[in-house]
Amino acid sequence: MRIQAVPGYQRNFELLGVIALIEPTSLSSSSLALGFTWPPSQVFEHVYPVDETRVGCRMEVTGSNSASGTACQACSRPAGDLVRVQNLTVRYHTVEGVEFTAVDDVSLAIAPGEIVGLLGESGCGKTTLALSLLRVLPETARVIIGSVVFRGRDLLLLGESHLREIRGAQIAVIYQDSSVLNPVIRVGNQVSEVLRAHSACSAGEARERVHSVFAAIGLGECERIFEAYPHQLSGGQRQRIAIAQALICNPRLVIADEPTASVDPRTAAEILGCMKWLKESLNTSFLFISHDPDALATVADRIIVMYAGQIVEDGSLADVYSQPLHPYTQALLQCSPKHTTAEGSNRKRRLPCIPGNSPDPLAVLSGCSFADRCVDRMQMCDARRPELFEISRSRSTRCFQYEVS
Repeated sequence: MRIQAVPGYQRNFELLGVIALIEPTSLSSSSLALGFTWPPSQVFEHVYPVDETRVGCRMEVTGSNSASGTACQACSRPAGDLVRVQNLTVRYHTVEGVEFTAVDDVSLAIAPGEIVGLLGESGCGKTTLALSLLRVLPETARVIIGSVVFRGRDLLLLGESHLREIRGAQIAVIYQDSSVLNPVIRVGNQVSEVLRAHSACSAGEARERVHSVFAAIGLGECERIFEAYPHQLSGGQRQRIAIAQALICNPRLVIADEPTASVDPRTAAEILGCMKWLKESLNTSFLFISHDPDALATVADRIIVMYAGQIVEDGSLADVYSQPLHPYTQALLQCSPKHTTAEGSNRKRRLPCIPGNSPDPLAVLSGCSFADRCVDRMQMCDARRPELFEISRSRSTRCFQYEVS
């Protein structure tokens, strides 16, 4: 194994449980060059920025004196993945100094042109996971461990200046609340400033580009809307402006956090249609966050179900919706109004609900987090926490019913 560093800034390395600290020297360096050889026939090289002092590289190697192993997580993703999240854990701390886990050892991957639906009830950690990808968590939250590898670079290791080049340009976010728009700036300028922050174009060129995006997402009267202030637009139009901000730079990945939650059904259908068009025409990838199974069923290729900060099921849309494995997924889909209507009865029926409440995030659980609400509860569910069991190469679930002895 070879490790070569150009010193000049403090960096932490964690290799096989041994921590090496590179102290600052008199050399002036604008970057830290890392090279790894493992096995000898493979060389991985990266240059990490030095905008921050807490930047490290994690490597795990299995076996002794063996040519097999896993390179640093910034290098080890399969070629087909646009983004790969590995073992991500995020905790919040309260003013009283108490910490609780919001995202617990989450791993997922998104391929180019894939729409991944992240499904779960409010408070399960969906938005925290999304904010972690771009390191825009609130001050009360911190990433404990994990990696977020995007196009070969771990975003958790990048400096702020390099992150600014990625945010908005390569990874964009659509927030569920259009109140993120500045009330005293014309909406056209709010969209064009995103483009001009990432590309060298004139005000006229940016304006033309904004008009084209407005037309693509169904906003008529482009010039009038460009000159309007947020309060002069309807809720659906403001939500489309937020979408235009996310799409103006043609990002490779769009994180859509409940983009249809605050709009009427017709506008929601148009937004979902726009997502489909972007996937098919521009190969744009989406992480679509929602608590609505019906909205995800319209566009998603794959479904990831979260509960109490953990992934409890992962699989293709067809597999998860036709044969849900985890009791929580089964209960969640049963609560869908479309599922209730599809049962073939015209008589009035009470909408199903999941009894009980989500576990207190401050509570320390010794068993399964869904045990108190589960109809298939077993003795072992209270004794230990289930792992994420792999059912097939494309299917996994966190339930003892599928544990392989």
